[in-house]
This record gives sequence, C-alpha cells and structure tokens, in this order.
Amino acid sequence: MAPESAPPDYQQELVARPETLAIMRRIVSTHLDLWELRELSDAATLCAHELLTNVMRHTGSPRCTITLRRRPDGVRVTVSDSDTAPPERRDPVWEEESGRGVLLIAALAARCGTVMRRDGKDVWADILTTPPAYAA
Repeated sequence: MAPESAPPDYQQELVARPETLAIMRRIVSTHLDLWELRELSDAATLCAHELLTNVMRHTGSPRCTITLRRRPDGVRVTVSDSDTAPPERRDPVWEEESGRGVLLIAALAARCGTVMRRDGKDVWADILTTPPAYAA
C-alpha cells in the first residue's frame, strides 16, 4: 500500500476585489486544516488578505495569483502580480485606516520578501510552526 501523501500545493488565479478576499480567506483556512496546520491559520489567512489587498490598492491591475506551498516547518503564502514596482514599507500614519499591511506581514511571518520578475513580482511570507526566537 502506498503511503498517504499530503494534499498538493494550492494555486489560484484571481481578480483581487473586496468580494474575493473573503472567499480567499476561507480557502487559505481550509487548506491549512487539510494540511493539519490549523495553528497557522490566523496568521496565514491575515497575510494572504494583506497581500491581496496590496494588489488591489497599489498595482495597476487587480489580476494576480495566490500560491500556498506547504513546507516542512509551515506554509509559504505567495501573491504574484504584474506590477514591476516593489512593495514599499512606509512609516504608518496611525490615525489612518490603512498603510500598515507590509509591517503587519513582517510581524506575522518568520520571513518575507519579494522576488522581482521582468513581468511583475512575487511577494511571499513564510508562516512557521515554530515561532522565531525574537517572538518568544
């Protein structure tokens, strides 16, 4: 009998809009449940939401791809878009409703970054089962 394997990575092309964000949060949460990583669900779901929101607000096109990749120590959430400008980390204006997404992702993820491509970028965040030493 062949050993049972983990469900495959998840990848979805979508148009980032407010109505798709709720659907994607449920999809991210469901995949983490399938992968028995429920303890990462809140952080991964919030990172996915922020990455998709950044596509909506800061790129020329809401078309993007989200990828969830299971890793031995957690999950990587990647959002790919066609905008060639890297994400900007700004000092937030605390009285405003937005502007803290990149800081929030950096706080939730053990590692995060951007891979620039000629036709756009991949923005990723690693959510780990073991919190980084500085978070303990």
